Amino acid sequence: GRIAQLIDFENRGPIFPGVHRSYKFCLLTIGAAPEARFAFFLTSTEQLKDARRSFTLTANDIARLNPNTRTCPIFRSQQDAEITRRVYQRVPVLWDESKPDGNPWGITFRQGLFNMTSDSGLFRDVHRRNELIDPVPLYEGKMVHQFDHRWATYTRDGDDPRDMTDAEKTDPVQAVQPRYWVERSEVNEALNKKGWGYGWVVGYRRNARNNDDRTTIFSVMPRVGFGDSLFLTLLGVHGTALVAALVGALNSIVQDFIARQKVGGMNFSFYFLRQLAVHPPVSYTARHLDSIVPRVLELTYTAHDLHPFYADVVVENPAWDPRTDAERGQPWRWNPERRALLRAELDAIYARLYGLTRDELRYILDPADVMGADYPSETFRVLKEKEAHQFGEYRTRRLVLEAWDRQGQTDAV
Repeated sequence: GRIAQLIDFENRGPIFPGVHRSYKFCLLTIGAAPEARFAFFLTSTEQLKDARRSFTLTANDIARLNPNTRTCPIFRSQQDAEITRRVYQRVPVLWDESKPDGNPWGITFRQGLFNMTSDSGLFRDVHRRNELIDPVPLYEGKMVHQFDHRWATYTRDGDDPRDMTDAEKTDPVQAVQPRYWVERSEVNEALNKKGWGYGWVVGYRRNARNNDDRTTIFSVMPRVGFGDSLFLTLLGVHGTALVAALVGALNSIVQDFIARQKVGGMNFSFYFLRQLAVHPPVSYTARHLDSIVPRVLELTYTAHDLHPFYADVVVENPAWDPRTDAERGQPWRWNPERRALLRAELDAIYARLYGLTRDELRYILDPADVMGADYPSETFRVLKEKEAHQFGEYRTRRLVLEAWDRQGQTDAV
């Protein structure tokens, strides 16, 4: 109630020719006010006249958006602020530290299992791997991506990592080649201390930016070693199917949009994750799970080393693997086109769960598609440019909107 206005500038213009263009500054007005006016990323004083670049928030808005830190999200435009505010009016944060029941998922966070510096004495490279009795890979953040625990691999000599090819991923036996291995007993000791007895782990990349193709990068991974560039999300599991639903939500395009309003640097710290808008477990009905879990399972279980996750899901409901008896139990074949379709269908499902309209979903995918090319916001520009180069179109936008329209016709969720 003591901020009247905060106007944020970047010196890219430059506004001040003698000051480095990377510097930022703000005009801050302090005084009793029922709400505050904000604008971010301005590069000239002329932009102060553009009402689309500014928005207002009350103290209650800020408390709802970031209840733990009371920090202000950094919106690029009025529409970014309005969509995010409406989402938070319907959906609580993942973990509200002010409430005794504010952690409904029972989450415990851990920055990997091993520190890459202080624990380095436990690691062995490819040339010393045989010194370990039962070696398991040491995963690093760069090795995983959304629904993909085989994103990148090191060469046989442990040199620089490279992306695994689609051809390699069609082999369900093919696993990543890590830079280091660690003793399985060390992994088990670290996880057992946290009470985690499952043969799989959920985690996400620590290094993430709001201008990459994706920001929230979650993966289900085998029970192996994890360096400190992977943040582990250990849940008081309410059933593995609900874990699958949570992973789907955190990887959704809507959730990524929300995260981009909050992550300002390169580290996706725990306090960002705690304050994302996430439905509690009780929000998911059997109908929701029937739509979500089979898709997440097919996207995730593409190699034999994640069979424990598959087994824990289908034991709850065998119908979530609708394949023939001969196929059931085997990993799904890696198929990039099929995976793009499944992900688009999940994005459309979660957009409805978050209460979005079709136009709001269109906006999240590409503000220019709704507001015009001169609108002062960008959401997934890097993804859009990457797909335009690779496919000749913004494929994600087309597939997600087509999925939305199909689901609306069938009342799928």
